[in-house]
Amino acid sequence: MNAPDRELIDRFRDAVARRFGLDFDDSRRDFLGEILVKHVARAKSADPFSYIHRLVSGQAPRSETADLATDLTVGETYFFRHPDQFRAFVTAAELDRHPPPGPRRLHILSAGCASGEEAHSLAILLREHVPDGSGWNLRVVGIDLNPVSLARAARGRYTAWSLRGSDETIKQRHFHARDREYQLDDSVRAMVTFEERNLLSDAPDFWRPGAYDVIFCRNVIMYFTPEAARAVVARLTRALVPGGHLFLGPAETLRSVSNDYHLLHTHDTFYYQRRRDTTDALQFPVESRIAREDALFPVLSGADGSWVTAIGEASDRIARLRREMRPVGPAASPASGGPISGDEAPPVPEVARPLDLRTAREMVRQERYADALQVLGVPAGEDRRDPDAQLLRAVILTNCGHVAEAEQLCHDVLSGDELNAEARYLLALCREHAGEFDSATEEDGIAIYLDPRFAMPHLHLGLLRKRAGDRAGAHRAFREAAALLPREDASRVVLFGGGFSREMLLRLCEAELRAREGDS
Repeated sequence: MNAPDRELIDRFRDAVARRFGLDFDDSRRDFLGEILVKHVARAKSADPFSYIHRLVSGQAPRSETADLATDLTVGETYFFRHPDQFRAFVTAAELDRHPPPGPRRLHILSAGCASGEEAHSLAILLREHVPDGSGWNLRVVGIDLNPVSLARAARGRYTAWSLRGSDETIKQRHFHARDREYQLDDSVRAMVTFEERNLLSDAPDFWRPGAYDVIFCRNVIMYFTPEAARAVVARLTRALVPGGHLFLGPAETLRSVSNDYHLLHTHDTFYYQRRRDTTDALQFPVESRIAREDALFPVLSGADGSWVTAIGEASDRIARLRREMRPVGPAASPASGGPISGDEAPPVPEVARPLDLRTAREMVRQERYADALQVLGVPAGEDRRDPDAQLLRAVILTNCGHVAEAEQLCHDVLSGDELNAEARYLLALCREHAGEFDSATEEDGIAIYLDPRFAMPHLHLGLLRKRAGDRAGAHRAFREAAALLPREDASRVVLFGGGFSREMLLRLCEAELRAREGDS
């Protein structure tokens, strides 16, 4: 077949999302086009449309979909990747208690296990901490879409590169050198079973309630569409015992995905614990996403709305939703504070405490601004001049509508570092809020000069130029923002995106670009 056009690739991309839940952005179009050509030829389909229909309808043979999954999900991993999470697992599973607790069940799922390094790492930890004859019921199950990776996992034979995160003691105890490779000891391999499964496919016997005590699903849902991610997490939740632990990748979060978990932070890593009583969960739909989408409507519709105002109005909506729907009485969690409404004064922590920026950033990600300020505490000594802490406070205050205080913090940061692009961008928001649009435009320009790959100043500049009637300048800025957002660092989107997701920010840019194309 000839090289597929954009429309055909998009149709194939939608089919892949429906069949596997995988989300490929525009930067992967060429890759998807090559995959489509290859598999249409391999399947001997009459045309690509027939192949796509067969894929979506479930009529494609299992071998055909497995072959496609192999090409779509090639991943590289290694033993004990992200070691902080394995240390947290040992504590969460009470494996570090001496003596260990009496006989018990510990069933672990490694979802998206690839070639088995994660599942086998967990089995090694069980061998290290649970004595033989202890009576424990131990089981590790690894599942993945990719049959080639699963075959390698079952063989248990790995290169030195796969063991680069393992110390020599682990290698000596649990591996045998074989022809420049390492064969996993049979005692470890016997603890793990591997199965080919699609996380989107419902299999009641496998996903039975409470089947697992711990689930690792790391660096998986980040590749899913939002709908697929919510469906997969719901399935994992059903299979996890109440009180069981869920480990996601360091760049992944359950924000806007599930309200069924407590966030835990130990061993310098974040992970989740399923609520024991679901009545203490905040039982409302993904209100953050909906409220923020509502706040974008005036901007998308062409109304003369301020970006800072949109941020503040969204935070107010979410605050109201949380107050209306928060459980009352003993079921309410005192640590689940929501965003501060713009007409409320931000709570001032009364006690100085060591900075915990990582926890505070995670709370900002969850839009728990009051809790984030409490975690940051009262700045004292060197902390008062810490630019990261000052910027984080400024972000929180901006989201809460307390812009004057945020602007002062930006100036404090810039007095020590005039080349701080993030502080320049926040200052642009503050200047816009004060009605100083020329000054805001200038600050955005400085931020772009200092860091051309920082997407948010481009987006904000587009809104300012749109307000000023500079249609050509607005078009250039929105086009640049749309090109940068898919590659923008996730943590920077969280901190400086005003609480809006990457997808919503892209929607805004694309809508503005379409509007300007229609005007021309």
